[in-house]
Amino acid sequence: SFLLLDQEAMGVGKCFGPKKATEAARVATAAPHPTNTPSQISTTKRPKASSAHISHIERVESDYIREVWSAERDVNFPWNTKAYKTLTLNPSWASHTSFLRRMREADLTMAKNSTERRKLEDQGHFEEVVVAVVRKGYMLSSNEAARIQRDAIHDDKEITKACVELWNAVQGRKRMHLSHAFRMIGDFETPAGIVAKLSEVCDRAHRCMSAKNQAFVLIVTHGYNLWRDQARVGEAAANDAGGVQELEGQEAGAGEASVTSNEAEELIDKALKAHFSAILNPAVLAGGGFSGALSRVYECVEIFLDEHKEKAFNSAFIEPARFYFDLVGDDHQRDHVNVHGINWYLALLHGGIGVQLPLLSAYKDGDRIGICDFWHALTGNAWKLFAAEGNFGKAFEGIKEFRDENRSKFLMKRVPAGQLPVGLESSKAMHLGNTAVESNSKQAPRLAVYLERYAHFFRRDWLTRRMFENLNAESLPEYAGFRKACETLYLSYPLREAGKESFIEFAYADEYYTELDVVRVGEFFEWIKIYGRGEWWDGAAAGGMGLGLGGSPAEVEKEETALGRKTCPICMEEKDDVAVLEHWKPQGDVSEHKMCGECLAQWQKEEKLECPFCRELLHADEMTKFIKNAIATINHQQNLSPDEAAAIMEQWQMLEMMLQGQQTAIRRVAKLVVEHNDFKASILKGTAGKCRWLRDMAGVVFRLDSMYKDGELKVSAANGKMLANAVEAIMSPIEGCSAEKLDPHFYGALYSQAVCPWLCAWRGEASTATAAEHVRRVGRAIAYGVKKHNVDRERVKDRLVDDYVMMAHEPVWGGQQRDALYQALYR
Repeated sequence: SFLLLDQEAMGVGKCFGPKKATEAARVATAAPHPTNTPSQISTTKRPKASSAHISHIERVESDYIREVWSAERDVNFPWNTKAYKTLTLNPSWASHTSFLRRMREADLTMAKNSTERRKLEDQGHFEEVVVAVVRKGYMLSSNEAARIQRDAIHDDKEITKACVELWNAVQGRKRMHLSHAFRMIGDFETPAGIVAKLSEVCDRAHRCMSAKNQAFVLIVTHGYNLWRDQARVGEAAANDAGGVQELEGQEAGAGEASVTSNEAEELIDKALKAHFSAILNPAVLAGGGFSGALSRVYECVEIFLDEHKEKAFNSAFIEPARFYFDLVGDDHQRDHVNVHGINWYLALLHGGIGVQLPLLSAYKDGDRIGICDFWHALTGNAWKLFAAEGNFGKAFEGIKEFRDENRSKFLMKRVPAGQLPVGLESSKAMHLGNTAVESNSKQAPRLAVYLERYAHFFRRDWLTRRMFENLNAESLPEYAGFRKACETLYLSYPLREAGKESFIEFAYADEYYTELDVVRVGEFFEWIKIYGRGEWWDGAAAGGMGLGLGGSPAEVEKEETALGRKTCPICMEEKDDVAVLEHWKPQGDVSEHKMCGECLAQWQKEEKLECPFCRELLHADEMTKFIKNAIATINHQQNLSPDEAAAIMEQWQMLEMMLQGQQTAIRRVAKLVVEHNDFKASILKGTAGKCRWLRDMAGVVFRLDSMYKDGELKVSAANGKMLANAVEAIMSPIEGCSAEKLDPHFYGALYSQAVCPWLCAWRGEASTATAAEHVRRVGRAIAYGVKKHNVDRERVKDRLVDDYVMMAHEPVWGGQQRDALYQALYR
C-alpha cells in the first residue's frame, strides 16, 4: 500500500533518494539484511548498484521495492552499461511519473485532515460516492436506480458491485485514493466520461489481481488529473481577479524574470525537489518568475515523458511479445501480455535501469502468462521495424510488414513461454527485476538486450528533437505556456549567446526555424536537470552519437562494425567472430543472417541445417555429401548392384532422421535433387527402359513422388509427371495380368523400400497419405504375385524387415486382418 507522507516526512531539501520518513515503515515490514538494511538505503548518499538488488525481496512490501529501484545507483555491471549510456534522462526523471506525484499530493492534502481521511477509508462512504457517480453518469433519478444500474458495455455487470469488488481488492491507503478519485470524477467529469471510466472498472474488477491493479491505476490517474486540472483553473481565475500578492518569505526568483547563475542553480535544485515531492511553494503555483517558469516546464516535460515512456514500452516490450505469440499461434499468451506479462516487463525495466512507467507493476504477480524471451526469438529485421520512428508506439497489427503472408520470416526460432530469459522461470515479477541487478547472475547479461532496446528510444538526439518540437508547438492543451516559460528561463541561462535574443532563435540553427540545434537544446535540458550526466556518462559527443547511440539500429551496427565488433542476433552478445551463414542457395539478401562461432557450433551440434532467419538450407557438409553422392550413384546406374541402389534410400532415411522436425530443410533437399539435371536424365532413362536399378532404388522415387502429390514438394508439373511415370515403371512388372515372376528376394526388398518412405514421413510428422498408398499398392501386388506364381514365401520374408511389417498393420492397412501382405505371407 502507498505510504501516507506528510511534508516533513517527504524530506524537503533531501531529494533523489529514499526518504527517512519511510524508514520506520520499512523497518516494520522488512527484516534487516547485511547488504541492504533500510537505514543504509535511506541515506542521502546515492546507494551503490548492488543496493538495487534486494536479497530479502520476499519479505518486503511493494513500496519498498519501488523506492529502492527508483533510487540513483552506480553502474558497475557490464550488461547494463550500454543501456545507461543510451538513456539520456536524469535518473530522477527516469523513475518519476505523474501518477506517483499526484498520489503524493493527495497524501499531503489528506494528512492535514484526519477526519476526511477516515471518511474516505470507510466502505459505506465509498459506496455512497460510487452511487452518486453512477447517478450523474447515467442521469438517473434515484439512488436505488443507480445501485442496480448495469454497465453500458458489459450489461451483465452491476456497476456498484464491480466498484465494491475493486475496493475490497485493494488495501490500506489505496482505498483512500480510490475513494478520493471517484469523488473527483463525480465532481468534475462529464456524464459521457463517467460512463466510459465505469466501463473500464467493470471490464477489470471481476478478473485477476493484475487486472484489478490496472483498474485502480486508471481510475486514480483520471480522478487526480481532473483534480489537478481544476486546481489550475482556480489558480488562473485567482490570478486574473487580483494578481499575485506578495508572499511572506518569498524565495529569490519567485517573481523575478532574471536571476544570477548561482541563484538559478539553487532554484533549479529546489524546484526539482519540490516537483518530485509534490510540495509546491504558493508563489510557484501562482506562476511567478523563474521558479514559476521552471515549474511549468517540468509539468509539460512530465506529461510528455509519461506518454513517451509508454510508447517506448510498447515498441520494446509489449508489441514484440504480442507479435511473437501471434506468430507461433498462441492466442492465449498473446492476449495476456497486457494483463500479466506487462507486470514482468515493468519489473525488469524498473529493476534493471530504474525506469518507471505511469502504469505501475504488480511486483508480486506470479502468473507467468504473456512472457517469453521474445528478443531471442524474433529476427533483427523485426527489431528494425519496431525501432523505426514511424512505428513508434504502434501495435504490431498496425505495421504493414507484420501483416504480410510471409511474416513468418521474422521468426528466428521458438522459445518456451513463461521463461525470461530461456531457462529462467522466476516465481514472481519482482524476481525478474531483481535478477537484472544481481552481480553473480548468469542470466542477467541475457536480459541486457531488453534494457538496451527500451533505452534506444531515449537517445539524446532523438529524444531532444521529439520532446522539444512537441512541447514547443504546444500541440496539446497540457503543453500551453511551455514556450513562454522557456523564454523566461533563457534570460538566466549561462550559455546564452550574443545575438540570440530569444530562446527560439537560440534553439534553431536557421532563420526559418526549421533546423533544430539538438546540441544546444540538449545542453539547455541538461542545465535544468531534465537530462543527466552521472558517473556512467562517458563524455560521448553532444547529441548522443557515441557508441551504441546511433539514430537507428543500422547506425548502431555501423559504429560497432567500425570498432571490429558485431552483435550476434542469436545470443545478442558482442563478439568478434560474428559471420554471415553460408547458404546452399541463398534467396535474396542474406547479409543479416549471421551467428557468432559459439552459436553456430551449438546450431550444428543440434544437427540443424536450416538458416534460422530465412529457413533456407545452409551449406552443411552432411547434406552436401548426400546430394552429391546420390546424384553420382544414380549417374552410374548401369553398374549398380541391387544393394548399392537400395543404399540410396538408407542414406535418405538417415538424412531425414538427422533433419527430424525440420520439414523445410527436407523439402529443400528434395527439390534440389529433383531439379538436378543429372538426376532427371537418369530417372527419364530408367523409366523409358524399365531398368532394374530403378526398382532397386524405388524407396527414393516413392518418397519424392509422395511429397509432390501431397503438396510438400514444390516443383514443376513436368517434374511431378516424371516421378509418377517412374513409379509406374517400378510397379508395372508386378501388377496385373502381365505380372512377371521375379526373384522372391525382389518382392521382400521392394516392400521394405515402400515402407521406408512412409516411416520417414510418419516420424517427421509430414503427410503420409500418398506414402501409405504406395505401401498398400506394393503389398497387394506382392500378395497377387506370390499367389499367381507360387513364389517361395520364406525367401520373400528373408528380405522383409519384420518390424516394418508389424508397424504398418494399423496406420497403413487399418489392422492386421486387412494387411494383404501379412495375410499372404504369414497365414
